[in-house]
Amino acid sequence: MEKNNFWNNAARQGAILGAVLAVSSVLENMMMLSGRLTLYALLTVETIAVIVLHYYLLHRYTRQRAALYTAEEGFTFGQGYGYLLAVSGFAGVIVGIVQYLYLHVIVGYGNYVDRMVETMTQMLAASGGMTAAMEPLMSQTLAQLQSAPEPSVLSTVWSGIFSSLLFGAFFGLIIAGVQTRSPRPFDNGQTEA
Repeated sequence: MEKNNFWNNAARQGAILGAVLAVSSVLENMMMLSGRLTLYALLTVETIAVIVLHYYLLHRYTRQRAALYTAEEGFTFGQGYGYLLAVSGFAGVIVGIVQYLYLHVIVGYGNYVDRMVETMTQMLAASGGMTAAMEPLMSQTLAQLQSAPEPSVLSTVWSGIFSSLLFGAFFGLIIAGVQTRSPRPFDNGQTEA
């Protein structure tokens, strides 16, 4: 891995991270649309596992990038943070495309909304129903969900990019700070005797 291949490395590593996050997104949607309450506990475990894996991969990729810089050059916070955001951006494009394909092509957006409304009403019924004061609010929310226009390809992809960049920006503050090294121009790796 050479320093000159910033965008190639960011795209390759972003594709790997994007594939992981896209599979996670599809699994989460499938579990949510199933309507089974037992899967919601599994959904929580899966979400925590993906957050940990997301952090690990970003940390690993940034550490690999920092290793390309010698002690004389150092590795600045900006270099690490910029690299993290580039990897996250590429991952977000993949997540957005997969979300669009899953929700609009495979499931169908109308079917997705109908299944989501059905799942929400089943959950409310299973939890003992709702109070009379909440009923108009809930029916209004469900009606708005059903009457909302179908999101475009660009808005779906942008949603994936935004969420990935948001996580990358948050994790990047920690990871880039840990990987930062000041330049040491006179450090040749030898100690004086």
